Amino acid sequence: DLTGGTLTVSNIGSIGGTYATPILNIPEVAIVAMGRTRQVPVVGAGGALTTGSVMQVSWSADHRAVDGATVASFCQEWKRLLEEPEQLLMHLK
Repeated sequence: DLTGGTLTVSNIGSIGGTYATPILNIPEVAIVAMGRTRQVPVVGAGGALTTGSVMQVSWSADHRAVDGATVASFCQEWKRLLEEPEQLLMHLK
């Protein structure tokens, strides 16, 4: 029933999109839609107002294969790697 499952990445940001509701196409296990990166005001260290880059990411997953906590954990790790891309290089040999 779940053989051949995949993770699909959809870049709606390339056409200016910000938000999406990704819909699974069986046998996908999960799908992520990435929106465009936007500059927004953020509160920095010490309460100083600065700008930061924000990208909306929307997920859908087949709960027969993966639970929501696992998707949330994966999303946090993916966010960390996007914010610290040098971490990806540290594992190359």
